[in-house]
Amino acid sequence: MAASKENEIESGCIQEEAVSLGNIIKETGDFGTFQIIGTFISSLNLLVLSWSMMTMAYSASVPNFTCVVFQNGTNLTSSDTCDVNGTVCDIIEYDPNLRTIVSEWGLVCDRQWVSQTITTIQMSGMLVGGIFWGHVSDGIGRKPTFFLNVLVLGVANLISYFSVNWQMFASMRFIIGLGSTGFMAAPLMFEYIRNRWRVFLLLIPSFSLWASVMAAFCFWSRDWKLLNISIAVAAGVAMFGWFYFVESFRWLVSNGKIHLAQEAIRKVSRVNRRPEPNLTKLTVVIEREQKEAEMTKSLRVYSVLDLFRTRQIRKTTLLFALIWLFSSYSYYGIAFGVQELAGEFFLNLFLVNIIDIPGNYVAVLFNTWEGRKLTCTGLYALGGVFGLLVGIFKFINLSISGTALNALALSAKLCVSAAWDVNELWSQESFPTVVRFIGGGFISSVSRVGSMVAPQIITLSRDIKGLLYLVCGIVCLLSTGLCVLLDETKNRDLPDQIQRHDTRSNKRGK
Repeated sequence: MAASKENEIESGCIQEEAVSLGNIIKETGDFGTFQIIGTFISSLNLLVLSWSMMTMAYSASVPNFTCVVFQNGTNLTSSDTCDVNGTVCDIIEYDPNLRTIVSEWGLVCDRQWVSQTITTIQMSGMLVGGIFWGHVSDGIGRKPTFFLNVLVLGVANLISYFSVNWQMFASMRFIIGLGSTGFMAAPLMFEYIRNRWRVFLLLIPSFSLWASVMAAFCFWSRDWKLLNISIAVAAGVAMFGWFYFVESFRWLVSNGKIHLAQEAIRKVSRVNRRPEPNLTKLTVVIEREQKEAEMTKSLRVYSVLDLFRTRQIRKTTLLFALIWLFSSYSYYGIAFGVQELAGEFFLNLFLVNIIDIPGNYVAVLFNTWEGRKLTCTGLYALGGVFGLLVGIFKFINLSISGTALNALALSAKLCVSAAWDVNELWSQESFPTVVRFIGGGFISSVSRVGSMVAPQIITLSRDIKGLLYLVCGIVCLLSTGLCVLLDETKNRDLPDQIQRHDTRSNKRGK
């Protein structure tokens, strides 16, 4: 009788284990034709995202210009200055081979602050978007949210093309920043791919690759308007992906939409040429999901305030928030401050984006070998040294090869990019389960402040040479010290509760 009961329990456990979202997805082909094509289309959609986000690296650049003063029937000129022998320019003539918003609306001299302020406005849009897109995605679904943002970026770039003044253009940059974060809040393909394939997808550097392609496009077009209209066209093409993608299976199940969930599974199975799974399993899954939802409602609801409730969780929150803020400043400061580099602008624009690709692999390699703490500490230390060297050389106007200076600057970008990649994983592993999503959202929002400050420092660097990289070096070295204060999480169980997080950290401190 006892044995019979044990067999019954064991059979029930096996059945329960088999009836799971992951196993149903696995039966449809795991990583088959549907996922491969979907990943390719998603990568193309990242063209819209990366070009929209990084276009200001070109559009806000300052072309060579000539100050012309009419005096006694003659024309006095001076290159890249705002006066001739103390006399203010009568007209400013821009290099006709480089059309940017600076030449379009005369954003030099007393209006030189405008172009980078527009970049700050864009990044503030990302700050606002990060606050609510996650809730929108949970409410209306991943697919509508994703393509709503493709539409937003397409329309905003189209309107940017027709902008009649910089104020109109700036308002569209805010909308573009707003729409950019929606891509991140609605990860469509990730929810149809099981964990063992997700790491592989993270190694595909689509964002950096497309940003590098943008540099080549800018070299060919040399026109900010053509860049914006091209993004709008790409967004229009990307909208056709609506007819291929299906709604997130997990979202449909979580919201009790069993009929639509069955249709989604049928389509995935059909494209992958796999037999249709037993869809009666969905009933069991949905019942379990509903029970879990009811249990969740009866449990305590956590908020941002819980990130500061105890000494240890407060320490974790503040340290990661500062590290992310410093990382964001350094990353976007170098990315948008391409004109701080020596030599050919378009080559530098290409290099400053493509350098993220080896940085991505450096992050994966050292993260696997050495763990989160040592990897981040070492990378931030190196990035800080490289950044300080560039800043000091520029500040004291030391005679040094432009190639060597660029190599140091790009090395700093590589280190920051790689360290930030590792930090994303490290921070998620450090927050207890009950506040992990809240913690990640909070530090991500704080990081936007760094990306908003960076363009302003770029503007100041035109008068204070090397300031951008001096600040970059300092904040990277500060990040090094902050990393030392955090706990290693490699090969350690993730904490579920705040109390367990505190206990685990206290034991390590002894």
